[in-house]
Amino acid sequence: MMDTRFSSALQIIITVAVNEKNSTRSTSDVLAAKLDAKPSLVRKLAAPLMQKNILVSSEGYQGGYRLGRPANAIYLSEIYLAVTPDKKIWGTRDDIPADCFISSNMNEWSAQLSKEAERALLGLLGEKSVEDAIAELATIDGGKCPMGRTLTA
Repeated sequence: MMDTRFSSALQIIITVAVNEKNSTRSTSDVLAAKLDAKPSLVRKLAAPLMQKNILVSSEGYQGGYRLGRPANAIYLSEIYLAVTPDKKIWGTRDDIPADCFISSNMNEWSAQLSKEAERALLGLLGEKSVEDAIAELATIDGGKCPMGRTLTA
């Protein structure tokens, strides 16, 4: 099964950032509606993001989520590491008989390759801020969907 924690957390953070620009509250309910998910998923993803000061929350009638830092100071690598601390890009199998140089060394080689791929991924994500992501999404959209139109429930 594909892990969607990062993409969901990224959508939450970007939505919160754009909502802040538009002076719109970002509640669990609003964010869940945008993910087509339950508010409990938003809260589950928000917890590690709040621990890393990527998000902050407030309770009450005017409560909701806000960015913990400016959008240009939050990098996608931070979001990835916050919500997928235990995730490897891929795993290896330990149950294959080691009867030749391939099967005897596949796990070690694959683990090294996975670490290299993760470093490359973190390098790419570390170059892009939330502000960059918003700009890239707006460019891809080309003005078809006004920024404020789809951000509230």
